[in-house]
Amino acid sequence: MTSPRNLAVLLSLFLPAIAQAQAPGVPVYVEGGDAPPDAAIQMQCRALKKNGELIDLKKVDEQMGRKTCSLKLPKPGAAKLERRELWQRARKSHIRVGWLDKTEDDKEFKVELSGGYAITNDTIVTCGHVIGHDDDLTEGYLIAVDDDDKVYPVTEILAVNLATDCAILRLKTDQLTPLPLSTDVVPGDKVCCFSDPVDRRGFFAEGIVNRFIKRRFLHDEEISADGRKDPSSVESPVWMCVTDDWAQGSSGSAVVDECGNAVGHVSEIQPVLEDPLDPEDDTEAAKHKAETEPRGTVIIFHEAIVAQNVLSLIKPTP
Repeated sequence: MTSPRNLAVLLSLFLPAIAQAQAPGVPVYVEGGDAPPDAAIQMQCRALKKNGELIDLKKVDEQMGRKTCSLKLPKPGAAKLERRELWQRARKSHIRVGWLDKTEDDKEFKVELSGGYAITNDTIVTCGHVIGHDDDLTEGYLIAVDDDDKVYPVTEILAVNLATDCAILRLKTDQLTPLPLSTDVVPGDKVCCFSDPVDRRGFFAEGIVNRFIKRRFLHDEEISADGRKDPSSVESPVWMCVTDDWAQGSSGSAVVDECGNAVGHVSEIQPVLEDPLDPEDDTEAAKHKAETEPRGTVIIFHEAIVAQNVLSLIKPTP
């Protein structure tokens, strides 16, 4: 059995390094061949699983039907913050959410994480599709991990709406740093996002709000699976398009305004390619063009679920 002292030593080996080439408290993430494995996270997960502190697939499925919850939320801020403070606030509130799981083909448990963010001292928001799971899982447990690689047990799912890609979870802690939720956002506003795109840890990016749209979630076939829902009746959320950067792995991470409020969270990314070549054009010139000129990317749309979709799951308490 690992002693608390030995565990602390092991954790120190895998936490993001603090070097002296930057301001105090700024982590340096190790990547490439020198990147450490998730041994510290795995060790914490094994201890939590052994103690029965992690909720499993069965309990997750049972709680996925919860539609609303009651929470006392912090009030939105009105004062603009410096970028350094925005980075710090976004990082402190950032919680990676996902699964400790395995299939019949896996010999060991694997950790798969996306994004999320705290909205009270013990609750977080992430995407509905983040807490979904594949049917081939034989064993799995929901987990949450902060940017310092500390693992928190997910104790329950408070509310979910898969159609609007929102989920609210409670963690076993009262030490989270929450972001207020705000709907005071218009095109042109500056926003930022702290996330882990394609496993690149701690990526902080800034952009502006482009527009708002309403359409169905691209993965609504998962919502209406097995005939449980008529696809035509699936709810359409409001989306916010931004020029910020994110990618796979960023899902659920907060989109934060200049006052440190969460105005949405990462949900989708849509690259638009050049129009395909005319399939009826069989000239030599057309064939040559098809062979030598691959389709390029015209534009990439980054789309976030707006905070109002989260607020619709919450009944405020005094």
